[in-house]
Amino acid sequence: MKSNKILFLDTETGGLDPEINSLLSVGFIVWQEGKILDGIEILINDEVLNVSEYALKINKINIADHRKNAFKSVDAINKINEFISKHFSKTHHVTLAGHNVGFDVSFLRKFYEINKISFKDRFSHRYIDTSSIIKFLYLSGVLDIDVSSSDAAFKYYSINVEGRHSALGDATATALLFNNLMREVDKSRKYI
Repeated sequence: MKSNKILFLDTETGGLDPEINSLLSVGFIVWQEGKILDGIEILINDEVLNVSEYALKINKINIADHRKNAFKSVDAINKINEFISKHFSKTHHVTLAGHNVGFDVSFLRKFYEINKISFKDRFSHRYIDTSSIIKFLYLSGVLDIDVSSSDAAFKYYSINVEGRHSALGDATATALLFNNLMREVDKSRKYI
């Protein structure tokens, strides 16, 4: 298995604070050389479900339905590990990518910690953040406008994904965005 595979990540959460709010779902997209190889969304019921009304309004999660359909934490972690093991060797520290990925990583890391699973044994300490890439491309003059928010970036590159604002939909959209950003870099090299 090649080491240039990237695992795009997006989460839906019960709020903004991983120390307090629950991780409700995680979406993963396996990306390699511009292609989406596989994807999965895992709904999580941590049996606490600490959520804010504001978060549920944004992510449009019906908490009663979620409670019935989501995996308990241990089963969710098993599903995550099973999916990752299908695409990455056991010794490979998986590189995570996303849009403002620090937010998603903080929730996933806390979820692993609560469940007494080592995050650092499976995931790299390095991340790829498409929002930061966009900001860099804008500041370096490659992009004419700053479209570093996800809504602006997806609109700018005409990325329309079914299930937008779900963990899987947003992880998919971010992987497609990454492809567009790579093309921007490729175009800019032709002028150097």
